[in-house]
Amino acid sequence: MPEKEQLTPSNPVSRRQFLKGAGIVIGGTAMGSVFLLSSCGDGGEVTKTVTKTTTAPGQTVTTTAAGQTATTTVGAVTKYICPFDNQEFDTLAALKAHLEANHVGADAANITTLTVNGDTYAFVDLKPYTSLLYLLREKLALFGAKNGCNMGECGGCTVLMDGKPVNSCLVLAVEADGASIETVEGLSDGITLSTVQQIFYDEDALQCGYCAPGIIMSATALKREKANPTLDEVREALSGHMCTCGNLNTYMAALLNLR
Repeated sequence: MPEKEQLTPSNPVSRRQFLKGAGIVIGGTAMGSVFLLSSCGDGGEVTKTVTKTTTAPGQTVTTTAAGQTATTTVGAVTKYICPFDNQEFDTLAALKAHLEANHVGADAANITTLTVNGDTYAFVDLKPYTSLLYLLREKLALFGAKNGCNMGECGGCTVLMDGKPVNSCLVLAVEADGASIETVEGLSDGITLSTVQQIFYDEDALQCGYCAPGIIMSATALKREKANPTLDEVREALSGHMCTCGNLNTYMAALLNLR
């Protein structure tokens, strides 16, 4: 494999450029879906991009025919595009059938789909040992979940899976098939902080910040379940997290709106 390009002050790469190079479409109504397929040569991996295009419900479309203009309101329209020949399909099942019939080497029966922060991604031939943490960080460029101990001990990699906190380093990516995943990147719209993020900001609860994303995700699950948790409930929710700064008491105080 070619060596990775070194980033230097004379060779800056913006986040948008990086994501674009990773095959993720930003903005508009296009959501990038990354397909991992086994290469035919040296047994490595190559990345293919499949775009899932969505027209938002209620969007108006203007058409002109025979000198007349008509405006109609349409519902959501989703197309799955084959990465090999760009053919469009209305369903994932139709795309699978097309892959099986026309593209040898693409295991259409081995497609893992999951929703991450509201965007849907599909992966073909996902390695059975790939962790959810690796998938989020290395394939989707979501670096909020931290690779700390990689043993489920520190809690730095915590994300929400169907609303429940999990150590993403211990979850196989294939186990997340059909699941809804939330990471710290999905809590804010880029302008307004989530309730928990705002609490930590207002109470100045953060220190180095390395463990913060995982703690924020566990605290988010707790606050959704209990608007006014007790001290014991906060302790239990954060019991799976380690803070090498020794800052857990400050996090717990912030969640209780205490100093």
